[in-house]
Amino acid sequence: MNTETPNAAQENGSLLRGGLKGRLAADFCVLQGTVDALTRYLEQQAPEPVRTTGLDALREMSRRILRLERLADNAADLALGTQLRQLRPALPLELVEHLRALCACAEEELAACAHAASVALRDETGGGLWLEADDALVNGLLANLISNSVRAGANRVELTCTADRRLLYRDNGPGADPAATDVLIEGAVDVDLLHKGATGLLMVREYAGALGWKPEKLEADTGFAVAFVLPQHCPDPSRLDLADDSKSREQAAAVCRYRMRREFFAALDTI
Repeated sequence: MNTETPNAAQENGSLLRGGLKGRLAADFCVLQGTVDALTRYLEQQAPEPVRTTGLDALREMSRRILRLERLADNAADLALGTQLRQLRPALPLELVEHLRALCACAEEELAACAHAASVALRDETGGGLWLEADDALVNGLLANLISNSVRAGANRVELTCTADRRLLYRDNGPGADPAATDVLIEGAVDVDLLHKGATGLLMVREYAGALGWKPEKLEADTGFAVAFVLPQHCPDPSRLDLADDSKSREQAAAVCRYRMRREFFAALDTI
């Protein structure tokens, strides 16, 4: 039984989020700064063949640092678990327009990683889909799903927003085995699957839980498919203008691009 009071749970979550994630971020910043400084020194001062050999090694170090940073960030979010919901602010979000921009961003960042996969959106809502959500959690959930799909061999991902407040996710890859689907739908982790790595699906489940999205099985003839049942939303008119501000949209687009770029660059094999 959890005997923590809500205030104690929030305080512990804040310490974990600020302390653990803050220390990790600081360490990765120092590592990347050191790599950048060495790169500039080699470019300006080192003779050949030291310059070329050293720069190749530093480029590989930068890739590894980015991958470790992603894993560390995911591990911290997994450790926070359901407390993410209290720690991440939820604001009114029109999901269709957000996903339209996300799909375009995902295609661009996949192309930059030498993956010519398409990410398309179908809008069946007939007028948009408002909900309260943290857009960073939405980005993280879909970035993990898309990178999993592309890594498995899919070259098309389709998102569908429905009139009955569901978000459908489909790809044309080989599909997921039942154990992987159980991770996402039931939270049941098979030991063999853990050894192969199931971090992405665990993150998707945690993000969905923090957003209040319920994952459900979605039948598909081919590929991987999952549905998310979205919570009901009663919009507060006083907050809609703030959420639709142009500067907020620009900032949201930049955050989305960073998340997609980091996820794809770290999770996918790039040239």
